[in-house]
Amino acid sequence: MVRPFLRARATILTALFGALLAPATQAADMPFPVEAPPIEEGPVEWGSNWYLRGDFDLTQVSPAHLNGVSLSNSFPNNWGIGLGGGYKFNNWFRADITAEYQNLYNKNSIRSDTLLPCITGLYQPDPLTPGVVAATYATCVPSVRNRTESGLFLGNAYFDLGNWWGFTPYVGAGVGVNVLYQRASVNWFMGNGVPYAGTTFTDPRNNNVYMQNWDVKYEGTHLRLAYAFMGGVSYDIDNHWKVDVGYRWVNMGRIDGVDRYNMPVSRDLISQQVRMGFRYMID
Repeated sequence: MVRPFLRARATILTALFGALLAPATQAADMPFPVEAPPIEEGPVEWGSNWYLRGDFDLTQVSPAHLNGVSLSNSFPNNWGIGLGGGYKFNNWFRADITAEYQNLYNKNSIRSDTLLPCITGLYQPDPLTPGVVAATYATCVPSVRNRTESGLFLGNAYFDLGNWWGFTPYVGAGVGVNVLYQRASVNWFMGNGVPYAGTTFTDPRNNNVYMQNWDVKYEGTHLRLAYAFMGGVSYDIDNHWKVDVGYRWVNMGRIDGVDRYNMPVSRDLISQQVRMGFRYMID
């Protein structure tokens, strides 16, 4: 009787010891905690409606004559280049911001094609007519140093008028600021090479002395309100690239100077442009 009892007790103790030993054995097999695999994040999407653009334009700038520089009255007489970026809200409306460099009036030379008669003296031709005074003249020519450039920054909105076999006509308008850089001087010389500035002569009627000085100088950076109206057509090269051809009229604000006759002028700076560019749709 004793032996069966002892044998049963040993079996029960062996089972209990095995149950207690199993978790420790598993823990010894895996000494480090198992981490979950990392979650891979995909690239950040801008969305297919963002785009970049670049443009080159042939321009007719008005006024054509300013501070000793004479531009052609025909089209084109100047040029510009620009970059920008925007967003297409839907198939009918988009907007962008553009920055453009405009070459305006640049010349450093003697303008031998611009000759003006300049007074060098007064005299009384007939002693019997003391109230009559005549003038003596020389031919004066300007020396021009002119660097006038523009940075044009516009916010633009466009209405696309449907897509027709890849062609999309549009109209638009923009408003912004023109950063006008002006460093210009016009110095006049007589035919003998002597500067005209400081030339003096006496009125024989009253002995008054007069001093002549036609020289002018403009220098500074000016901010001007600018606005534009445009229209054109774009063509879909593929899903990303579009070529754009259009016309733009821009009022770039007031500009000061002198005309070809050395008379002061203050006029709106108008730029009429035929533009060609590309747009890249970002995916």
